[in-house]
Amino acid sequence: MNGTGKQTGAAGSGENDGRSDLKVVLQFFIVPLSLVIVLVSVFFGLQIMRAHRPDAASSIKALQNYEGFLARYVGDIKRWQSGYDLSLLMRGEDAGALRRILPDLIAGFREAGAKRDLKLRRYLALALGVSADPDAIAPLREGLVDPDPETRIYACWGLGTVGAATVLPDLRRAAIDPDPGVRKAAIFQIGRLGDRESRPILRAALVDAQPDVRWNAALALARLGDPAATPLLIRLLDDSTSPISGETESGAAERRNRALNAVRGLALLRARDARASLELAGKRADAPEIKEAARLALESIDLRGAAASP
Repeated sequence: MNGTGKQTGAAGSGENDGRSDLKVVLQFFIVPLSLVIVLVSVFFGLQIMRAHRPDAASSIKALQNYEGFLARYVGDIKRWQSGYDLSLLMRGEDAGALRRILPDLIAGFREAGAKRDLKLRRYLALALGVSADPDAIAPLREGLVDPDPETRIYACWGLGTVGAATVLPDLRRAAIDPDPGVRKAAIFQIGRLGDRESRPILRAALVDAQPDVRWNAALALARLGDPAATPLLIRLLDDSTSPISGETESGAAERRNRALNAVRGLALLRARDARASLELAGKRADAPEIKEAARLALESIDLRGAAASP
């Protein structure tokens, strides 16, 4: 009995030693090696992805030729996403590369219009603007008379981004478009481009039926140094400084943005009659950037007053 027990114990001990050795091998060799293999695979996978990053040329080619077994179900979404991505990728391209893809871009814009693929047409309007090429102006002008108001809005943005002086008459016409969104976009671009000949149109827009159009007209006039914007900017600041009971987070962000733009506009004008509103904004504004902007605006008004004193 004792001999048998000793033999059994010895056999059990041998099995335990074997399992222990296996655990050691797994713990100190197999598992670390597997981890290293996974990390190396991820690293090289990322390198391959970086080496095949899409550019504007490949994106527009994919846009033209998108196919696949899911195209029937996600074709529109994929195409629209490609159009939007194209407008972003073009920002990092050199002028030569943009020039090479411009004919395809123009053709795609016009084809989207013929097929009434409105969402793609809008994104391609942005891409045409990013090209900053004078040849993009003609198709964008076509977009500016599109029956779809949103396409006209995107065409305004595209023309403003091209930034050539020749687009200003087009933006002036868009500034009196029946759609308020188009008027707002056109007026914003006019102010950004500093078109002084548009001041009569901007002054007329100060009494537009839509508040956003009025605010953009006032800010555009402020950029041009026209004091006609002062009363409306003061009202905008007074209405936008204090928090509103029950407002949503997005509503609060929009209100703060209006207040900040109003302060900046008044700072450009250095309007003395805005002093009281700026002082009040500095006290009750719920955003530090508005308080700081109001302080700087007051300083600019004081400097102007000191310079004007004998």
